[in-house]
Amino acid sequence: MPKPLTFAALALIALLSYAGPATAAEEFKFTTTLTALNPVTGTVTGDTDATGKAEFTILPEQGLICYEIEAEGITEPTEPAPGLGSAHIHVLPGGGIAVDLESDFTLDKGGDEFKSSGCVEADSELIEAILANPEAYYVNIHTVEFPGGALFGSLSG
Repeated sequence: MPKPLTFAALALIALLSYAGPATAAEEFKFTTTLTALNPVTGTVTGDTDATGKAEFTILPEQGLICYEIEAEGITEPTEPAPGLGSAHIHVLPGGGIAVDLESDFTLDKGGDEFKSSGCVEADSELIEAILANPEAYYVNIHTVEFPGGALFGSLSG
């Protein structure tokens, strides 16, 4: 008959050696610099005085696309049409909206940088398409002065 201490030691070793399922969900990150270069036309159509960056975290298991966007030198981001956010992920070649980021930009305390962050739901087919071909997707920010986009950036960087 095993001694209680031996049994406890064996149980502890078994418990410590069990790897189990991963606790962290798989995520994919994309970072892009925002410029005035429109990826649909290949020409500068945005605000040449503006700069920015966008970071995306895609969580396929949760069906979420999370974002953090910063933009300097632009006027206030605005919806290009009622019910649409002021920033979107678009798909090439035509530039149609793939994901409305439902963004709400705020001006920082210094008054020179607009920021927005959040997460939006996306269906699994769209998430798979973005992950398989990020260069076919880009983000843009709309303003009154540049309704087609003041800043743009490819998800592939």
